[in-house]
Amino acid sequence: MENIIDIYDAEGNKFKVEVLDIFTVDGYEDKNYIVYTRNIEVDKDNMEIYVSILEQDGDKYNFATIEDENEWNAVQEAMKEEGFLDGE
Repeated sequence: MENIIDIYDAEGNKFKVEVLDIFTVDGYEDKNYIVYTRNIEVDKDNMEIYVSILEQDGDKYNFATIEDENEWNAVQEAMKEEGFLDGE
């Protein structure tokens, strides 16, 4: 099942992306995170994926950058558990 949405960059350019998952992270339950892809292959077995904080502003949604290092580490651990990243 594909969940295709349109997103816009800072310059207003529109891109179609596929939403792979929306999840919360232990310690950051007040936030939702979104994993998505533009289906660009990195190599024959992997696609480029992105993760952002999903913020709701009325009837609109915005993607925010994860800037806190501890938060980013927690998100990466959650993504490993969900199979989006290889474990180290």
